[in-house]
Order: sequence, then C-alpha cells, then structure tokens
Amino acid sequence: MKDKTEKELTENLEDYLYDIFEILKTVPVVRIKDLAEKRKVKLPSAVTAAKSLAKKNLIHYKKYGYITLTEEGKKVAKKIEERKEVLYKFLTEVLKVNPETAERDVHKMEHDISKETLEKIVEFTKKLLK
Repeated sequence: MKDKTEKELTENLEDYLYDIFEILKTVPVVRIKDLAEKRKVKLPSAVTAAKSLAKKNLIHYKKYGYITLTEEGKKVAKKIEERKEVLYKFLTEVLKVNPETAERDVHKMEHDISKETLEKIVEFTKKLLK
C-alpha cells in the first residue's frame, strides 16, 4: 500500500524526484541546472518542481542553493526505483522483451496503467522470480 506522500505525488513530480535520486548517485548535491538538463526542461520548470518537492518534505532546497533528498525523499525514491526494476525484470525475464524496448516501456507502464494493476504486476513478478 502506498503511503500518503506517494499518493500526493503527480507523475511529473515523481519523475523529478527520481531524477534527483539518480543524479545523487554520482554527485553529492544537485543543482537546478543539473535537474533541468536531465529533464530537458527550462530552469523555471525545474525550480517549480523543486519547490513542490520541498513543500512535501521530499527534498532540501532553497533558492540558488543545492538540492539533496530528505530521508522521506530517499525512501520514496527507492520505492520508485524498486518498482522500475521489477517492471523491467517482468518485461525482460518473463515476457522476453528486448532490453531497449523494455527500458522505454517501463516508464510508460508505470504512468499509464492503474496503480492497482502496477502493484499486481510487481507482486506477481516478485513471487515468480524468487
């Protein structure tokens, strides 16, 4: 079951949070410019998203400052990462979809199917691939 914070995240904010998480795997802090480049958006769009994520206590962010994840932000981002990994395994190991196609489809699937169906696929895949 999703916690309250995850339910409040739009698909777009979820993607921003996950991108911050991904960038932080290679550097200690994220700049707005880094986030905008990764998302292929203009700086004001990245600022708006960062402010929204900060209001939800998922990131630390102040104007002209760096972005880091809060503990809650790390927890939510790790859940997103796990979901993506399980969907990728479902597509590549269960359905035998080629990896490049699977990578593209994971993002579409996680946003275009219902949360209930997504959770059922994740549950099924985890049980099947134990």
